[in-house]
Amino acid sequence: SYPIGGRAREIISRDVKLMARSYMRHYPLVVKRVEGAIVEDLNGNLYIDFTAGFGTLPLGGLNPEVVKSIVRQAENLPTYSLRAAYSEEALELVEELSKIAPIRGDLRAIFVNSGSEAMDVALRSMIWHTGKRIFLSFFGAYHGSTLATSSISFNGSWIGCEPSFMKTIHIPYPYCFRCPLGLDLDKCGLSCLTYLKDVTSRIGAQKITSIILEPVQVEAGVIIPPKNYVEKFPKIIRERKIPLILDEVSTAPGRSGRWFAAEHWNLDADLICLGPQLSSGLPLGIVLARESILDLEPETFESTTGGCQLSIASALTTLRVMRDEGLVERAGRLGRNILKRLEDLKDESGVIGDVRGIGLMIGLEFAGDLELGRRLAKILVKECFKSGLIIRRRVSTIILTPPLNIDEKLLERGLEILETKVRELSRSREAI
Repeated sequence: SYPIGGRAREIISRDVKLMARSYMRHYPLVVKRVEGAIVEDLNGNLYIDFTAGFGTLPLGGLNPEVVKSIVRQAENLPTYSLRAAYSEEALELVEELSKIAPIRGDLRAIFVNSGSEAMDVALRSMIWHTGKRIFLSFFGAYHGSTLATSSISFNGSWIGCEPSFMKTIHIPYPYCFRCPLGLDLDKCGLSCLTYLKDVTSRIGAQKITSIILEPVQVEAGVIIPPKNYVEKFPKIIRERKIPLILDEVSTAPGRSGRWFAAEHWNLDADLICLGPQLSSGLPLGIVLARESILDLEPETFESTTGGCQLSIASALTTLRVMRDEGLVERAGRLGRNILKRLEDLKDESGVIGDVRGIGLMIGLEFAGDLELGRRLAKILVKECFKSGLIIRRRVSTIILTPPLNIDEKLLERGLEILETKVRELSRSREAI
Protein backbone atom coordinates (compact mmCIF):
# COMPACT_ATOMS: atom_id res chain seq x y z
CA SER A 1 0.00 0.00 0.00
CA TYR A 2 0.98 3.66 -0.32
CA PRO A 3 3.62 4.32 2.41
CA ILE A 4 2.33 7.78 3.34
CA GLY A 5 -1.38 7.05 3.14
CA GLY A 6 -3.82 7.01 6.04
CA ARG A 7 -2.45 7.62 9.51
CA ALA A 8 1.12 7.82 8.22
CA ARG A 9 0.17 10.99 6.35
CA GLU A 10 -1.23 12.48 9.56
CA ILE A 11 2.01 11.72 11.45
CA ILE A 12 4.17 13.25 8.70
CA SER A 13 1.96 16.37 8.68
CA ARG A 14 2.33 16.72 12.47
CA ASP A 15 6.08 16.22 12.13
CA VAL A 16 6.33 19.09 9.65
CA LYS A 17 4.63 21.38 12.17
CA LEU A 18 6.58 20.28 15.26
CA MET A 19 10.10 19.18 14.31
CA ALA A 20 13.07 21.38 13.37
CA ARG A 21 13.79 21.79 9.68
CA SER A 22 17.21 20.20 10.23
CA TYR A 23 15.48 16.81 10.21
CA MET A 24 15.70 15.83 6.54
CA ARG A 25 14.13 12.37 6.38
CA HIS A 26 15.55 10.14 3.68
CA TYR A 27 12.37 8.13 3.12
CA PRO A 28 8.60 8.78 3.36
CA LEU A 29 8.51 6.11 6.04
CA VAL A 30 6.78 5.81 9.41
CA VAL A 31 8.35 2.74 11.02
CA LYS A 32 6.13 0.40 13.02
CA ARG A 33 8.51 -2.52 13.65
CA VAL A 34 12.02 -3.68 12.74
CA GLU A 35 12.86 -7.38 12.95
CA GLY A 36 16.22 -8.52 11.67
CA ALA A 37 16.78 -6.75 8.36
CA ILE A 38 13.04 -6.26 7.73
CA VAL A 39 11.39 -2.89 8.35
CA GLU A 40 7.59 -2.74 8.55
CA ASP A 41 5.86 0.60 8.12
CA LEU A 42 2.58 1.80 9.60
CA ASN A 43 0.65 0.64 6.53
CA GLY A 44 2.05 -2.90 6.60
CA ASN A 45 4.63 -2.48 3.83
CA LEU A 46 7.84 -4.49 4.28
CA TYR A 47 11.33 -3.34 3.29
CA ILE A 48 14.75 -4.96 3.27
CA ASP A 49 17.06 -2.64 5.23
CA PHE A 50 20.54 -2.33 3.71
CA THR A 51 21.39 0.51 6.14
CA ALA A 52 21.05 -1.37 9.47
CA GLY A 53 19.05 1.53 10.88
CA PHE A 54 21.54 4.03 9.42
CA GLY A 55 24.36 2.00 10.94
CA THR A 56 23.02 1.67 14.48
CA LEU A 57 21.61 -1.88 14.32
CA PRO A 58 24.50 -4.27 13.61
CA LEU A 59 22.29 -7.24 14.57
CA GLY A 60 19.16 -5.82 12.95
CA GLY A 61 15.99 -5.16 14.92
CA LEU A 62 14.65 -7.23 17.82
CA ASN A 63 17.59 -9.60 18.11
CA PRO A 64 16.20 -12.09 20.65
CA GLU A 65 19.37 -12.23 22.77
CA VAL A 66 19.64 -8.44 22.91
CA VAL A 67 15.94 -8.07 23.74
CA LYS A 68 16.21 -10.62 26.58
CA SER A 69 19.21 -8.84 28.07
CA ILE A 70 17.46 -5.44 27.95
CA VAL A 71 14.27 -6.82 29.54
CA ARG A 72 16.25 -8.58 32.25
CA GLN A 73 18.20 -5.39 33.01
CA ALA A 74 15.03 -3.27 32.97
CA GLU A 75 13.43 -5.51 35.57
CA ASN A 76 16.32 -4.95 37.98
CA LEU A 77 18.14 -1.71 37.27
CA PRO A 78 17.21 0.20 34.10
CA THR A 79 19.58 3.06 34.94
CA TYR A 80 21.49 4.61 37.79
CA SER A 81 24.06 7.34 37.24
CA LEU A 82 27.73 6.35 37.13
CA ARG A 83 28.36 9.71 38.80
CA ALA A 84 26.64 8.38 41.92
CA ALA A 85 27.63 4.74 42.23
CA TYR A 86 29.78 1.92 40.86
CA SER A 87 28.59 -0.49 38.17
CA GLU A 88 29.91 -4.01 37.68
CA GLU A 89 28.31 -4.13 34.22
CA ALA A 90 30.25 -1.03 33.12
CA LEU A 91 33.50 -2.61 34.28
CA GLU A 92 32.67 -5.85 32.47
CA LEU A 93 32.12 -3.94 29.22
CA VAL A 94 35.42 -2.06 29.54
CA GLU A 95 37.22 -5.33 30.27
CA GLU A 96 35.69 -6.93 27.16
CA LEU A 97 36.69 -3.96 25.00
CA SER A 98 40.21 -3.91 26.43
CA LYS A 99 40.73 -7.42 25.00
CA ILE A 100 40.11 -6.24 21.43
CA ALA A 101 40.85 -2.49 21.31
CA PRO A 102 44.05 -1.50 19.41
CA ILE A 103 45.51 0.58 22.25
CA ARG A 104 48.93 -0.10 23.78
CA GLY A 105 49.30 -0.15 27.54
CA ASP A 106 46.77 0.20 30.33
CA LEU A 107 43.37 1.38 29.21
CA ARG A 108 40.84 3.71 30.81
CA ALA A 109 37.26 4.56 29.78
CA ILE A 110 34.64 7.31 29.95
CA PHE A 111 30.95 6.62 29.28
CA VAL A 112 28.74 9.19 27.55
CA ASN A 113 25.47 9.16 25.56
CA SER A 114 26.55 9.19 21.90
CA GLY A 115 29.40 9.03 19.42
CA SER A 116 29.33 12.83 19.13
CA GLU A 117 29.77 13.21 22.88
CA ALA A 118 32.57 10.64 22.85
CA MET A 119 34.44 12.66 20.23
CA ASP A 120 33.84 15.85 22.21
CA VAL A 121 35.35 14.23 25.32
CA ALA A 122 38.26 12.98 23.21
CA LEU A 123 39.10 16.52 22.09
CA ARG A 124 38.85 17.92 25.61
CA SER A 125 40.96 15.09 27.02
CA MET A 126 43.69 15.59 24.42
CA ILE A 127 43.80 19.33 25.12
CA TRP A 128 44.08 18.56 28.84
CA HIS A 129 46.77 15.93 28.27
CA THR A 130 48.97 17.85 25.81
CA GLY A 131 48.27 21.48 26.70
CA LYS A 132 47.92 22.13 22.92
CA ARG A 133 44.93 23.19 20.85
CA ILE A 134 45.70 22.46 17.17
CA PHE A 135 44.02 19.39 15.66
CA LEU A 136 44.52 17.78 12.27
CA SER A 137 41.42 16.35 10.62
CA PHE A 138 40.57 15.22 7.09
CA PHE A 139 38.54 16.43 4.13
CA GLY A 140 35.26 14.51 4.12
CA ALA A 141 35.35 13.74 7.84
CA TYR A 142 32.22 13.37 9.92
CA HIS A 143 32.76 13.26 13.69
CA GLY A 144 29.48 14.42 15.21
CA SER A 145 27.01 17.22 15.77
CA THR A 146 28.31 19.09 18.82
CA LEU A 147 29.99 22.45 18.26
CA ALA A 148 33.50 21.07 18.73
CA THR A 149 32.96 17.90 16.65
CA SER A 150 31.31 19.90 13.87
CA SER A 151 34.43 22.05 13.63
CA ILE A 152 36.69 19.02 13.11
CA SER A 153 34.23 17.57 10.60
CA PHE A 154 34.26 18.78 7.01
CA ASN A 155 30.82 20.32 6.64
CA GLY A 156 30.45 23.64 4.87
CA SER A 157 27.32 24.57 6.78
CA TRP A 158 29.37 24.89 9.99
CA ILE A 159 32.12 27.15 8.62
CA GLY A 160 32.47 30.13 10.93
CA CYS A 161 31.01 28.30 13.95
CA GLU A 162 34.27 26.88 15.28
CA PRO A 163 34.80 27.21 19.04
CA SER A 164 37.52 29.68 19.99
CA PHE A 165 39.38 27.30 22.28
CA MET A 166 40.74 25.09 19.46
CA LYS A 167 42.01 25.22 15.89
CA THR A 168 41.36 22.60 13.20
CA ILE A 169 43.45 22.17 10.07
CA HIS A 170 41.94 19.90 7.42
CA ILE A 171 44.15 17.80 5.19
CA PRO A 172 43.24 15.68 2.12
CA TYR A 173 41.88 12.19 2.73
CA PRO A 174 42.96 9.67 0.06
CA TYR A 175 39.69 9.67 -1.89
CA CYS A 176 41.25 8.32 -5.04
CA PHE A 177 38.15 8.15 -7.27
CA ARG A 178 37.61 11.91 -6.87
CA CYS A 179 41.03 13.05 -5.68
CA PRO A 180 40.71 16.28 -3.66
CA LEU A 181 44.01 17.40 -5.19
CA GLY A 182 42.86 16.62 -8.74
CA LEU A 183 45.58 14.03 -9.33
CA ASP A 184 45.66 10.59 -10.95
CA LEU A 185 46.32 7.63 -8.63
CA ASP A 186 49.00 6.13 -10.89
CA LYS A 187 50.99 9.37 -11.00
CA CYS A 188 50.20 11.17 -7.74
CA GLY A 189 53.00 9.69 -5.65
CA LEU A 190 50.66 9.84 -2.63
CA SER A 191 50.61 13.63 -2.66
CA CYS A 192 48.03 13.56 0.14
CA LEU A 193 50.72 12.06 2.40
CA THR A 194 53.19 14.68 1.23
CA TYR A 195 50.57 17.29 2.13
CA LEU A 196 50.33 15.81 5.64
CA LYS A 197 54.11 15.88 6.06
CA ASP A 198 54.32 19.47 4.78
CA VAL A 199 51.59 20.67 7.14
CA THR A 200 53.21 19.07 10.18
CA SER A 201 56.60 20.52 9.18
CA ARG A 202 55.26 24.04 8.69
CA ILE A 203 53.25 24.06 11.92
CA GLY A 204 55.75 22.03 13.89
CA ALA A 205 54.66 18.55 14.96
CA GLN A 206 55.32 19.52 18.59
CA LYS A 207 52.45 22.05 18.39
CA ILE A 208 49.82 19.53 17.22
CA THR A 209 47.40 18.18 19.81
CA SER A 210 46.35 15.14 17.79
CA ILE A 211 45.38 13.84 14.38
CA ILE A 212 41.82 12.49 14.13
CA LEU A 213 41.26 9.57 11.77
CA GLU A 214 38.29 7.56 10.53
CA PRO A 215 39.96 4.37 9.21
CA VAL A 216 37.09 4.25 6.71
CA GLN A 217 35.06 7.38 5.96
CA VAL A 218 31.67 5.67 5.95
CA GLU A 219 29.52 8.81 6.06
CA ALA A 220 31.50 10.38 3.21
CA GLY A 221 30.69 7.42 0.95
CA VAL A 222 32.78 4.50 2.27
CA ILE A 223 36.11 6.05 1.32
CA ILE A 224 38.93 3.53 1.80
CA PRO A 225 42.58 4.59 1.48
CA PRO A 226 44.84 2.64 -0.92
CA LYS A 227 47.19 0.03 0.52
CA ASN A 228 50.37 2.08 0.15
CA TYR A 229 48.79 4.99 2.07
CA VAL A 230 47.71 2.66 4.86
CA GLU A 231 51.22 1.24 5.07
CA LYS A 232 53.00 4.61 5.27
CA PHE A 233 50.64 6.68 7.42
CA PRO A 234 51.46 4.99 10.78
CA LYS A 235 55.19 5.56 10.29
CA ILE A 236 54.71 9.28 9.59
CA ILE A 237 52.72 9.99 12.74
CA ARG A 238 54.99 7.78 14.89
CA GLU A 239 58.13 9.55 13.67
CA ARG A 240 56.56 12.93 14.43
CA LYS A 241 55.11 11.72 17.77
CA ILE A 242 51.63 13.00 16.89
CA PRO A 243 48.94 11.46 19.13
CA LEU A 244 46.21 9.57 17.27
CA ILE A 245 42.45 9.72 17.92
CA LEU A 246 40.49 7.00 16.12
CA ASP A 247 36.83 7.60 15.34
CA GLU A 248 35.37 4.08 15.08
CA VAL A 249 31.77 5.10 15.74
CA SER A 250 30.67 3.94 12.26
CA THR A 251 33.13 1.07 11.83
CA ALA A 252 33.25 -0.87 15.12
CA PRO A 253 32.57 -3.39 16.36
CA GLY A 254 32.99 -5.88 13.55
CA ARG A 255 31.65 -4.10 10.49
CA SER A 256 34.95 -4.11 8.59
CA GLY A 257 35.56 -7.82 9.04
CA ARG A 258 37.76 -7.06 12.06
CA TRP A 259 36.66 -5.92 15.50
CA PHE A 260 38.16 -2.49 14.75
CA ALA A 261 38.79 -1.09 11.28
CA ALA A 262 42.15 0.24 12.51
CA GLU A 263 43.38 -3.36 12.55
CA HIS A 264 43.49 -3.21 8.74
CA TRP A 265 45.97 -0.32 9.13
CA ASN A 266 48.10 -2.06 11.78
CA LEU A 267 47.49 1.01 13.94
CA ASP A 268 47.75 1.47 17.67
CA ALA A 269 45.72 4.45 18.86
CA ASP A 270 46.14 6.76 21.82
CA LEU A 271 42.37 7.19 22.05
CA ILE A 272 39.36 5.48 20.41
CA CYS A 273 35.73 6.62 20.25
CA LEU A 274 32.79 4.22 19.96
CA GLY A 275 29.07 4.88 19.59
CA PRO A 276 25.61 3.29 19.58
CA GLN A 277 26.50 0.62 17.01
CA LEU A 278 28.17 -1.09 19.98
CA SER A 279 24.88 -1.11 21.95
CA SER A 280 22.57 -2.08 19.05
CA GLY A 281 21.21 1.44 18.75
CA LEU A 282 20.62 2.38 22.39
CA PRO A 283 22.22 5.71 23.44
CA LEU A 284 25.88 5.09 24.21
CA GLY A 285 29.28 6.61 23.60
CA ILE A 286 32.57 5.31 24.98
CA VAL A 287 36.02 6.87 25.04
CA LEU A 288 38.85 4.36 25.41
CA ALA A 289 42.35 5.74 25.92
CA ARG A 290 45.78 5.15 27.35
CA GLU A 291 45.84 5.69 31.09
CA SER A 292 47.95 8.85 30.91
CA ILE A 293 45.48 10.60 28.58
CA LEU A 294 42.45 9.98 30.79
CA ASP A 295 44.34 10.82 33.96
CA LEU A 296 41.93 13.71 34.45
CA GLU A 297 41.45 15.59 37.69
CA PRO A 298 38.40 14.46 39.71
CA GLU A 299 35.18 16.02 38.38
CA THR A 300 36.94 17.31 35.24
CA PHE A 301 34.40 15.35 33.26
CA GLU A 302 31.30 13.46 34.37
CA SER A 303 28.19 12.42 32.45
CA THR A 304 25.00 12.06 34.48
CA THR A 305 23.29 9.67 32.05
CA GLY A 306 26.32 8.30 30.18
CA GLY A 307 26.65 4.57 30.72
CA CYS A 308 22.97 3.80 31.21
CA GLN A 309 22.73 0.19 32.41
CA LEU A 310 20.24 -0.71 29.65
CA SER A 311 22.74 0.42 27.00
CA ILE A 312 25.59 -1.43 28.71
CA ALA A 313 23.56 -4.66 28.89
CA SER A 314 22.76 -4.33 25.19
CA ALA A 315 26.42 -3.69 24.33
CA LEU A 316 27.66 -6.72 26.27
CA THR A 317 25.12 -8.94 24.52
CA THR A 318 25.88 -7.44 21.11
CA LEU A 319 29.56 -8.30 21.54
CA ARG A 320 28.73 -11.82 22.75
CA VAL A 321 26.37 -12.54 19.86
CA MET A 322 28.95 -11.27 17.36
CA ARG A 323 31.58 -13.53 18.88
CA ASP A 324 29.37 -16.62 19.30
CA GLU A 325 27.92 -16.41 15.78
CA GLY A 326 31.21 -15.53 14.06
CA LEU A 327 29.71 -12.35 12.63
CA VAL A 328 33.00 -10.45 12.35
CA GLU A 329 34.49 -13.08 10.04
CA ARG A 330 31.13 -13.40 8.24
CA ALA A 331 31.14 -9.65 7.51
CA GLY A 332 34.49 -10.05 5.77
CA ARG A 333 33.31 -13.04 3.72
CA LEU A 334 29.97 -11.53 2.66
CA GLY A 335 31.63 -8.21 1.89
CA ARG A 336 34.11 -9.83 -0.51
CA ASN A 337 31.27 -11.62 -2.32
CA ILE A 338 29.19 -8.44 -2.61
CA LEU A 339 32.18 -6.46 -3.92
CA LYS A 340 32.85 -8.99 -6.67
CA ARG A 341 29.21 -8.99 -7.66
CA LEU A 342 29.02 -5.19 -7.78
CA GLU A 343 32.26 -5.00 -9.75
CA ASP A 344 30.58 -7.15 -12.40
CA LEU A 345 27.57 -4.81 -12.29
CA LYS A 346 29.88 -1.82 -12.74
CA ASP A 347 31.48 -3.36 -15.84
CA GLU A 348 28.08 -4.23 -17.27
CA SER A 349 26.09 -1.06 -16.53
CA GLY A 350 28.35 1.77 -17.61
CA VAL A 351 26.82 4.20 -15.08
CA ILE A 352 28.82 3.03 -12.05
CA GLY A 353 32.26 4.62 -11.79
CA ASP A 354 33.65 3.06 -8.62
CA VAL A 355 32.92 0.17 -6.27
CA ARG A 356 34.73 0.05 -2.95
CA GLY A 357 34.30 -1.54 0.41
CA ILE A 358 35.62 -3.59 3.27
CA GLY A 359 33.51 -6.00 5.25
CA LEU A 360 29.84 -4.98 5.24
CA MET A 361 30.57 -1.37 4.32
CA ILE A 362 30.16 -0.95 0.57
CA GLY A 363 30.20 2.20 -1.57
CA LEU A 364 28.78 2.30 -5.09
CA GLU A 365 29.60 5.62 -6.78
CA PHE A 366 28.16 6.87 -10.03
CA ALA A 367 30.45 7.85 -12.90
CA GLY A 368 30.60 11.29 -14.48
CA ASP A 369 30.56 14.71 -12.91
CA LEU A 370 29.49 15.09 -9.29
CA GLU A 371 26.15 16.79 -9.96
CA LEU A 372 25.06 14.12 -12.46
CA GLY A 373 26.15 11.42 -10.01
CA ARG A 374 24.14 13.09 -7.25
CA ARG A 375 20.98 13.08 -9.39
CA LEU A 376 21.41 9.44 -10.41
CA ALA A 377 22.04 8.38 -6.81
CA LYS A 378 18.86 10.16 -5.66
CA ILE A 379 16.85 8.38 -8.35
CA LEU A 380 18.30 5.00 -7.37
CA VAL A 381 17.44 5.47 -3.68
CA LYS A 382 13.87 6.40 -4.63
CA GLU A 383 13.40 3.52 -7.07
CA CYS A 384 14.84 0.94 -4.67
CA PHE A 385 12.54 2.20 -1.93
CA LYS A 386 9.53 1.74 -4.21
CA SER A 387 10.62 -1.86 -4.74
CA GLY A 388 11.08 -2.60 -1.04
CA LEU A 389 14.79 -1.93 -0.49
CA ILE A 390 16.15 0.77 1.82
CA ILE A 391 19.59 2.11 0.89
CA ARG A 392 21.21 5.44 1.66
CA ARG A 393 23.13 8.03 -0.30
CA ARG A 394 25.98 10.45 0.26
CA VAL A 395 26.30 12.89 -2.67
CA SER A 396 26.96 10.58 -5.69
CA THR A 397 27.59 7.40 -3.67
CA ILE A 398 25.19 4.68 -2.55
CA ILE A 399 26.17 3.38 0.91
CA LEU A 400 25.35 -0.23 1.82
CA THR A 401 25.70 -1.27 5.48
CA PRO A 402 23.34 -4.22 6.04
CA PRO A 403 23.10 -5.93 9.44
CA LEU A 404 26.06 -8.22 10.09
CA ASN A 405 23.70 -11.17 10.62
CA ILE A 406 21.40 -10.50 7.66
CA ASP A 407 19.78 -13.67 6.30
CA GLU A 408 21.58 -14.60 3.08
CA LYS A 409 18.31 -15.07 1.19
CA LEU A 410 17.29 -11.53 2.17
CA LEU A 411 20.72 -10.27 1.16
CA GLU A 412 20.31 -11.97 -2.22
CA ARG A 413 16.86 -10.48 -2.72
CA GLY A 414 18.11 -6.99 -1.83
CA LEU A 415 21.05 -7.26 -4.21
CA GLU A 416 18.71 -8.41 -6.99
CA ILE A 417 16.55 -5.30 -6.49
CA LEU A 418 19.65 -3.07 -6.49
CA GLU A 419 21.06 -4.66 -9.64
CA THR A 420 17.72 -4.45 -11.45
CA LYS A 421 17.34 -0.76 -10.66
CA VAL A 422 20.92 0.05 -11.69
CA ARG A 423 20.35 -1.72 -15.02
CA GLU A 424 17.08 0.17 -15.55
CA LEU A 425 18.87 3.43 -14.79
CA SER A 426 21.62 2.51 -17.24
CA ARG A 427 19.08 1.78 -20.01
CA SER A 428 17.21 5.03 -19.38
CA ARG A 429 20.49 6.96 -19.56
CA GLU A 430 21.34 5.31 -22.89
CA ALA A 431 17.92 6.25 -24.29
CA ILE A 432 18.46 9.97 -23.55
